[in-house]
Amino acid sequence: MPTAALIMRRFNVDELAVRRLCNSHPAFLSLCEDYATACCALERWQNDEAKAADYRSVIEELEREISSFLTGSAPIDGPSPAYSTYGPKRSH
Repeated sequence: MPTAALIMRRFNVDELAVRRLCNSHPAFLSLCEDYATACCALERWQNDEAKAADYRSVIEELEREISSFLTGSAPIDGPSPAYSTYGPKRSH
């Protein structure tokens, strides 16, 4: 599970904790998948400052949400407001 490895590295948590949360909370699993996707996109778009800035913002929001899960202060259900499969959401 490469996504778990990414989360483990970034948040300094053990694999068992990440796997338990992924298995018991679909919203956490979705956040982790979105985080991995956003990190890959940032790497891909690092030479386009506008897109890179958008993805850095998305990553920061996802990190806050993942951290909330890891500390036990996150809501249990619901999709991430920061990211969708179509890329970063922009406020207008």
